[in-house]
Amino acid sequence: MAITSTGIGSNLDVDGIITKLMSVEQRPLTALSTKEAGYQAKISALGSLKGALSALQTAAAALVPASGSSALDKFSVYKTSIADAAIASATATSSAVAGTYSLEVTQLAKPHRIATSTTTTPFSGVGGTLITGGTLTITLDTKAGSSTPSKTTALTIANGATPEAVRDAINAAKAGVSATVINGTAGKQLILVSDAPGSDQFIKLSGVAALAYDPNATPVPATDAFTQTQTAQGSKIVLAGVEVSTNSNTVSSAIDGITLNLTKESASGVSTTLTVTRDTTNLTTSINAFVKAYNEVNSTITSLGNYNATTKVAGTLNGDNTLRSAQSIIRSTLSNVPTELSGATLQRLSDIGVRLQKDGSLTVDSSKLTAAINGDISGVATLISAYGNAFKTATEGLTGNGGSITTRTEGIQTSIKGLGKQSEAIVTRLKLIEARYRKQFTDLDVMMSNMNQTSTYLTQQLANLPQSGSLLNRN
Repeated sequence: MAITSTGIGSNLDVDGIITKLMSVEQRPLTALSTKEAGYQAKISALGSLKGALSALQTAAAALVPASGSSALDKFSVYKTSIADAAIASATATSSAVAGTYSLEVTQLAKPHRIATSTTTTPFSGVGGTLITGGTLTITLDTKAGSSTPSKTTALTIANGATPEAVRDAINAAKAGVSATVINGTAGKQLILVSDAPGSDQFIKLSGVAALAYDPNATPVPATDAFTQTQTAQGSKIVLAGVEVSTNSNTVSSAIDGITLNLTKESASGVSTTLTVTRDTTNLTTSINAFVKAYNEVNSTITSLGNYNATTKVAGTLNGDNTLRSAQSIIRSTLSNVPTELSGATLQRLSDIGVRLQKDGSLTVDSSKLTAAINGDISGVATLISAYGNAFKTATEGLTGNGGSITTRTEGIQTSIKGLGKQSEAIVTRLKLIEARYRKQFTDLDVMMSNMNQTSTYLTQQLANLPQSGSLLNRN
């Protein structure tokens, strides 16, 4: 009887047998893949933890004043408003004082304006040009003159220069004076205007005789080719009933911390109101942002390290030393009073209404915070600055180069590389094992095929043998 099978040359399912054998051989590779997946999950979890801590670090850093600045300077912000915004605008610094002031703009600063005379012109040369040139010195100063002029500029005027050439030379020199040429009924006139308004912006010209001008000359000498069309003047205001004068339309010396920019004169005898108020929005916003970032860290740590007894499912970093260390550092930073607050009236965040809840998160009592700010804004600013600095330092130690989270992540990545090398070695070994199995089963297939052929031959030979009854009949 022949051996029957669905195999090729034999009755064996060689591919199916090898597949099952190799699935057993691949169990170590599967175990490595499972282990790598676990490592990758830990890296992802550490990334989530680092992200939450980095956000807390940013929020903490926002509580710390810049070098050379105090906590009060950072958070003592003032807002200004002027009832009639058309006459002026105002800005304030931390040295301002809250209050309400009457304001009247009685005089705006104006630039100096001079023009060449229509009767005595310096352009009396051939073709209306300047007779002689040379070095022209332009000085911007008070009318009476001072030891420190606002600006002095020397420029060269060519012999025979036209009004347009003089104009272009002055404008190119950027001397704080703008020049134009107007061609009127009396001929061309050179107009000079100081770029800025103010009582220290009187234009004085010297050096080129034909262009000399002195605003103090009375009367205007025949050699003085210019006449004044608008005098330079400073501004005048009445602030809280006190008259104040200044050189320009920017008034910064009247009240400490307040700068006024004048834009329009008030109607005669009519005043408006300047209001200065303390703005604590930045302070409360910064505190709430810090609390939000802290709560996100607390939530992340809880989620990554928890264990559900009902489902028997643990968080990715349950029992992880790095997670426990980070949790301990954050909690101790919150509970320990920063050294710079030693002896201060306000020492703990709870003193300003930032309280710790049972689940480890923080909550803000807005009423208590507002009362603390109104009662001692300097103390509140100092307190949150100290805690901001403490949390900034603590989170940097966890997330920065060489920090525990960074070091832990790098260690896991090294382990993953090691698993990769092990996997490569196993894959190479599995290829050899599969090749060996295939050779063995191929040899078996050939042997069984030969046995099958022998079986067929024997069957045929036995079929050709005479039956026992026919042999007896022959006898």
